[in-house]
Amino acid sequence: MTEETQKEQVVVTVMGINKPGILAGITKAIAECNVSIEDVSQKIMQDYFVLMMITDLSTANCNFEEFQNRMTEASEKLQVKSFIQHEEVFKFQHRL
Repeated sequence: MTEETQKEQVVVTVMGINKPGILAGITKAIAECNVSIEDVSQKIMQDYFVLMMITDLSTANCNFEEFQNRMTEASEKLQVKSFIQHEEVFKFQHRL
């Protein structure tokens, strides 16, 4: 990435009943969009899978809306819920 390229940071949050393949399915969908994963946190809490990622869409092969649609489709196939938000929106919603 050159200095001229601005990052387009997007927060990806995924939640659902834990089962094999969730992380693989979500990261595959992200890779197919040519989106970079910058940071990731995953937790298994009893029977629940929780994943939060900071991604960068600046090199994506789709726009933000299409990325949301692709992630929703991948999540539905995996029977989990995903929330895709620009970082600024996420920060605004979670301010103190």
